[in-house]
Amino acid sequence: MTNEYRPLFNRKYLIGLVWFSLIAIMILSSMGPGAVKYHEIESNEARTLSWMELDDQPITLVLLLPTRPAFNSTQRQLQQLQSQILQQRLNALANPTYSYHVLPRQDRIEVTLRWSSTQELPNLKSIWTALSQPVESARWQDQLKTIQARQYLDGQNSEQQIINHFYERLQPSNRMTVLGNLSRSFNIMFQNPRFALSGEGAEDLVSAIEESLPQQQSDQNSALITASPQFIQQGESTDQRFRLLVGTLIPARDSKDFVQERLSAQVLQDLLSQQQTQYNLNFRMLWAALSDTGYRALIIDGVQNPGPVLPQLSQMITEDLVGKSQQNLASQWHDNMRDIANQVQALNLIAFYRLPEDTLETYAEQVLDQDTDQVIELARKALQADKQISILQSPSL
Repeated sequence: MTNEYRPLFNRKYLIGLVWFSLIAIMILSSMGPGAVKYHEIESNEARTLSWMELDDQPITLVLLLPTRPAFNSTQRQLQQLQSQILQQRLNALANPTYSYHVLPRQDRIEVTLRWSSTQELPNLKSIWTALSQPVESARWQDQLKTIQARQYLDGQNSEQQIINHFYERLQPSNRMTVLGNLSRSFNIMFQNPRFALSGEGAEDLVSAIEESLPQQQSDQNSALITASPQFIQQGESTDQRFRLLVGTLIPARDSKDFVQERLSAQVLQDLLSQQQTQYNLNFRMLWAALSDTGYRALIIDGVQNPGPVLPQLSQMITEDLVGKSQQNLASQWHDNMRDIANQVQALNLIAFYRLPEDTLETYAEQVLDQDTDQVIELARKALQADKQISILQSPSL
């Protein structure tokens, strides 16, 4: 006598299981990734040192060394050379107990030191002393030539040429050479430093770091940059396309108008993303708010001069578009801040620009609270070529 085969799961059971799984997936998808955990930021009384406690993370200390805005070619070469000097000095100090990294930004150089939270604090006083030694400019001629050669090659691109021309209008070059300015600018970099600290047990290191690193604040300010509206016909493009740059200066990062400026840039970016196919245009947005100033530049290129299209694009900036851009920008912020590394990078900005310590938690709310009419007005002004620096690059005949 044979035994009758009975499947472990019958058909009705399997169908029910499939439907249950689909419903569960839909419910979980609708719930989203959950709220972002923002880590608290604290600062000392002088606002020279800001820190963030992060469990199970190595200690990261960033030395934030202010520089003049690096727009024109001379300032960019100078900043690259200063970074190389710092990197070489750290290489000479190489110690297996900590890692290090040097990164130039447009208004500062970031020197990052990282070590395990179970290790002792590195000898920061000796590191600082070694980094801040005076520079003998003549020793760095060969390195400068390499930097200049690389910058020359990068400048052969048509788009980079128009960007460089814009930067030169924001910050006209003076007669001072890179090596002639190196020693003085290098010393100034160490007169008004700021520091950002994060990791497990960060708060316990605050006192020791304050004792090891300079905490005084000087009144040294960078020279403010100004720029007047002007139209410039700049050379020929190598890719046989028209290229128009429209840009201007904007307020510094700690300005009360920062969020409005940032939102208006997002509005322009969203608008051009929607319309670039219809008008057969490519675009690129340059935007930065720095310690003493900032800039915004919109680059549009196409087979025809993009200038006549700007008024049409301006009329497409509506309340609905602003609302969508607010949601996009706020969502981007929340999504980026889910990554602890991005919160640490935001800590660097808060420390350097001395922003409110609750910026992480309040930024998205500030974006959503902006006055729509003011944002529309600001975004439309960004498309008025006659009121800004306007640079047109045409195809060669």
